[in-house]
Amino acid sequence: MPKSMSRVLTGVPRSRLDQLKREVGEATSAVGWAYGGETPDADVVFVSGASGRVSDQAAALDRALLPYRISTTERVEVGRFGGEARCGRGRTEDNSYMTVCGWADSETVGVVAFVSSRPQGDRTADFLSVRGELERPAG
Repeated sequence: MPKSMSRVLTGVPRSRLDQLKREVGEATSAVGWAYGGETPDADVVFVSGASGRVSDQAAALDRALLPYRISTTERVEVGRFGGEARCGRGRTEDNSYMTVCGWADSETVGVVAFVSSRPQGDRTADFLSVRGELERPAG
């Protein structure tokens, strides 16, 4: 998906950055961007993340997912970087379908939100792909 240049769309993940940066102490890097959304019915992917040092992965993940309108989450595959990962489903304020996946490991915390006007299937593989693009091993 192409990066969105819409200030409205990019404002969503960027608004989460301050909270994610607090989760990593002194942030060494951060990202907040939206992809897609070229038309009103187009799917959008919101990506937010920060790196630094995460002392309590489970609590950081809980707090990272808290702002999203999802009632429950389930553990999902964490991928090659380890840590903890969970996904949940909900609806946005405009009633779009939303799948939100988040992760926390010893060095990063992040959230990927998939939003669509249509019901969504399992997005775990997509989540792992996005996380893999964002994270690089330290060293």
